[in-house]
Amino acid sequence: MELSGVSKSERRERALAILKKVGLEGLEHKKPNQMSGGQMQRVAIARALVNDPEIVLADEPTGALDTQTSVQIMDLLKDIAKDKLVIMVTHNPELAERYSTRIIKLLDGLVVDDSNPLNDFVENISVKKKRKPKMGFKTAFLLSLKNLFSKRTRTILTSVAGSIGITGVALVLALSNGFNAYMARMQTDSLASYPLTISENSIDMSSFNTLYETELKEKYPELDNVLVHEAFKNLVGMLKSNDLSDTSDAGFLAHMQNLPRDSYYSINYQYGFSMNDYLFTKTTVNGEEKFSSVDDVTDIIGKAFEGKLTEAMGGMMSTSMVADMIPTFQEMPSRELVLDQYELLYGKWPTFEKQDYNQVVLVVDQFNGVSDITAMLLGYVSGEYDEQTNEFSFDIPEQGIELEKMVGENAKGFYLANNQMMFTTPVAIPNMDAKVSSLKEITVETDGLEKIDVVGIIRMKEGVSGLLESGIAYTPALTERILEVNLNSEIAQNARENSYVAVVNPNASMGFEGFTARMLAGVNTPLSITIYAKDFDSKNLIKEHIDSWNANYEEDDQKYVHYSDMMNDMFSMLNTMVDAVTYVLVAFTSISLVVSSVMIGIITYISVVERTKEIGVLRSLGASKREISSVFNAETIIIGSFAGLLGVGVTYLLCIPINAILINLVPAVGRLAVLSPVSAIILVLISVGLTLISGLIPSGVAAKKDPVVALRSE
Repeated sequence: MELSGVSKSERRERALAILKKVGLEGLEHKKPNQMSGGQMQRVAIARALVNDPEIVLADEPTGALDTQTSVQIMDLLKDIAKDKLVIMVTHNPELAERYSTRIIKLLDGLVVDDSNPLNDFVENISVKKKRKPKMGFKTAFLLSLKNLFSKRTRTILTSVAGSIGITGVALVLALSNGFNAYMARMQTDSLASYPLTISENSIDMSSFNTLYETELKEKYPELDNVLVHEAFKNLVGMLKSNDLSDTSDAGFLAHMQNLPRDSYYSINYQYGFSMNDYLFTKTTVNGEEKFSSVDDVTDIIGKAFEGKLTEAMGGMMSTSMVADMIPTFQEMPSRELVLDQYELLYGKWPTFEKQDYNQVVLVVDQFNGVSDITAMLLGYVSGEYDEQTNEFSFDIPEQGIELEKMVGENAKGFYLANNQMMFTTPVAIPNMDAKVSSLKEITVETDGLEKIDVVGIIRMKEGVSGLLESGIAYTPALTERILEVNLNSEIAQNARENSYVAVVNPNASMGFEGFTARMLAGVNTPLSITIYAKDFDSKNLIKEHIDSWNANYEEDDQKYVHYSDMMNDMFSMLNTMVDAVTYVLVAFTSISLVVSSVMIGIITYISVVERTKEIGVLRSLGASKREISSVFNAETIIIGSFAGLLGVGVTYLLCIPINAILINLVPAVGRLAVLSPVSAIILVLISVGLTLISGLIPSGVAAKKDPVVALRSE
């Protein structure tokens, strides 16, 4: 009935009705071996009648029955013949005479007698059109599912074998996905540490590996001569410059202001002057308290370090290079980013407002510590320096420094000076290319010094890779204040006019020190720009925004802007390595998938052999070759689904102990085995696809079986 398209409810209703008609009411759940021969014959008649056929063919319906049962069956057939044509074949003439309304006698295949011959040919006989039997996928699926459950052990073992390959591939993908997620977390944490950078002058390191490669040169050529590379030209080509001086509405700086505000934390500008030159503090060295610039203090420490480095390396190093290694002051990009990465331990957060430029914070490490150098700059630690031995030592309090002593207006802080306080008026000197100035002595009592207060103490949040080092951090407002006060100072104007100003400095190696306009906070266009993106998508959006500007110019055009994405350069190589390892491991583990697919193909062929008689029954009921093929394809799909789900499930379970072990061994890495739901679904589909392919040949063999031969098989 299902092949004829009858609904489930109607199938049950019809079946019960026909069983009642043939006298089998109440025996619906009996097995064939629990029934008598007559009852089984009635089941056969019920099955023949249930689809309301026009003709019933009965081949020796009483041949294997006793006399009493034969009478019951013949009475039933006679009752059926009231509204159906029943054609019965029998060797019992008495049975035919008793029940039939028309008897045709055959001998050796020829008609020898007809009790009621048809003499007139009847035309235009109306024939009821019947729906062609058709087996839907649901029927095929249920038949296959029933067969698989009847052989549970074999089905389970086959699914387990098929799942081994899926588990192997899934584990590789889980580890790869987890490692990529770990690198993504690293990159997310590093977004602040490695922002997008645009500088007036930079070196394009990304082109270093292809320095000598051109489109015209062939690798490993067979030549009799040695080629000469244009090394100098290529090296010069690595030097990139950007014009950041255009402040008009049509310039690049204005273009960057059109960036969507929600894509970045801040855009910070560096102007080329050192904060250490303008901040002054009281320090005690060799028992002498002295008021001097932070730069002077770091020079003393730098000389000691330089001496030690020279002794260790056997060569000289520049004091300025050494001073750059000493932790002093750093600019905080934006309030939002700092609040996201740091927690306030004591005091308050700086407002980041322009008028509150004098607010700075002390950044401590995860141990609540700061360097001895920072503590000395704040005036809480004294130092001892021996020029003969290059020894520099600090008098560090064992119990540390109380928080309330380090924060607030009454705590020790810094003082902000300006060019007018620091330098004399530049004067022209014969035989000098530029005007000459000299340093003034600045004391705490110098008029106009502005107090810079430490308003809070902050610490990096747990599990975050912060962008600030331990030390003192100030807001961009302080940078703007220095630029505002010093931009039009006399010495800065002279430096702009003469390229630089020579300053008399007894501590300098030649007695003079050259200051450019940028070093004197005399240029208000940025030397470099740093952009702190909020996430990867935002970073890509920012890059697209810059690329939209560059689309209007050639690469060698002066207005073309070169930018560096150091983080992308660092992690691209790691991503390539991870992908390569993943591909190799997936290729190896996929071998087990192929083996399991072949095995499933063999199991399916065995199932075809076992179900040969069932194939004959289905074909005799009207199932087509394609539908027979669907039965076995459904079987492979079910096995493939079981195998895929089992493999994915086992992988998720294995990820628990794997991650637990990795967390204990490498706490910083965290959960490294993570199988994404998308990968899991794809693996299940791959499992289904492979098993379906492996079952195509066996299902084709099943479809081609002769139904008559199949019915005779045992």
